Amino acid sequence: MSLPVWANDARAVVNGLFGDALVEQESSLAIPLTFRTAAGDELPLDRDGLRRALPNAGARLCVLVHGLMASESVWRFASRPELTYGELLARERGASPVYVRYNTGRHISTNGRELAASLQRLVRAWPVRVREIDLIGHSMGGLVIRSACHYGRGSATLRDRLRRRGPWPAKVKRVVLLGVPNSGANLEVIANLTSAALWSLPNPVTRLIGAGLDRRSEGIKDLRWGAVLDEDWVERDPYATERPEPYRVRVPRRAEYLAIAGSLVDERDADVPHRVNRLLGDALVTAPSAQGWLGNDEPALFPNATIRLCPRINHIALANRPEVYDEITNWWNSTR
Repeated sequence: MSLPVWANDARAVVNGLFGDALVEQESSLAIPLTFRTAAGDELPLDRDGLRRALPNAGARLCVLVHGLMASESVWRFASRPELTYGELLARERGASPVYVRYNTGRHISTNGRELAASLQRLVRAWPVRVREIDLIGHSMGGLVIRSACHYGRGSATLRDRLRRRGPWPAKVKRVVLLGVPNSGANLEVIANLTSAALWSLPNPVTRLIGAGLDRRSEGIKDLRWGAVLDEDWVERDPYATERPEPYRVRVPRRAEYLAIAGSLVDERDADVPHRVNRLLGDALVTAPSAQGWLGNDEPALFPNATIRLCPRINHIALANRPEVYDEITNWWNSTR
């Protein structure tokens, strides 16, 4: 029996805050990684079950991955909740959308590894032969996608290879990143600095608050610098205030990238300084981070990506606004 949307969303928030601890405690509240329909129904990973659940499944698979403390409901348009980017792409582009639900409190690389393995099983069980995979990630979901593409290179089993089925990243054609903190999220940086400041004060109350901030999940801490691989956090100081050198993340060779950043203000407004948008971004992620700029003289993460800026659209709205969908489809048409 499916839980109501509000209950799923509440559980998603709890997992975002404490999901790593829930897994350690083997709590039933911990959300497992599953594939879902837009309505939230879980999809089986066997061919007969998928054929019954998705009678119109086609050869173009579109996978949508939500962000921190969210569920698949984040993709629903506020004015028309039956619509999502996935459902519109199904109507207009012949895509077959599936939605990933996962525990956002775990390390991003842990979720990336699991998504890579689960996608290999999904492609193997898909009712028809998958010829193309398109990936859409919002916020943390984009980091999980990047991690999965890296680890997915080795996801093909011996059985897959014997049947001439390589790893699924070879089928990826498009990757859409919506408000993704590719080079870090300011909010997590602020939380880290605030915690350090509170611990520096010789006051038990402020230190108690600092301890509460420190207890935020590993997934949230990964957002500070956009950590997507195990190497980005293993044997590294989780409270460091300087950006560590990022490890190289493998990308699908034939994929094209679209990075969309939101902003609270419109840079075309002459009264709004450019630096204001760089500082505020979409309220959680700045445009340079969403576009994959590391700063200084370091190369961009996606040097050949198409970059779009959506003015007056906040972080959450990037997942469910007609204007953003228009940007996606305009770019989609150009990739044919």
